[in-house]
Amino acid sequence: MKFVKRFLIMFVLLDNFLSNLPKKIFFKTNWVLGGKCKQCGRCCQRILMKANPRQLSSPLFTKLAIGWTCWLFDFIFLDTDYENHYIAFTCKHLQSNGKCGNYFWRPNVCRNFPLVDYFEEPKILPWCGFRAHRRDIIKTANEKG
Repeated sequence: MKFVKRFLIMFVLLDNFLSNLPKKIFFKTNWVLGGKCKQCGRCCQRILMKANPRQLSSPLFTKLAIGWTCWLFDFIFLDTDYENHYIAFTCKHLQSNGKCGNYFWRPNVCRNFPLVDYFEEPKILPWCGFRAHRRDIIKTANEKG
């Protein structure tokens, strides 16, 4: 069964790579990430996956999404936040030292964290070592300095 999961994850990771490559080459976001991961594992204690209200109103969709995510990524379902449209998980691979015990095979939600959206300000956890800065402010500061 582990082989099947690894095989499927390879396709998920390849899809992530191919989807993000053109974005990194051709489209610049308004935000630039600075800083680095503190490797404390706090972001792995409550992993939020966005869903729209219509998806969350479907018991079948919710059950399938939770089951698939738990099986494929070894996540543990915590709860559903209907108000903010998230399904919350934690990870079985989080070690006591805050590091990932499955780093090479980690899912896209982990690889792409913190997510820098093209239209919205990045939502970075308060304790996170990453910070987001507006690209135009950095450019202006570099031109002045």
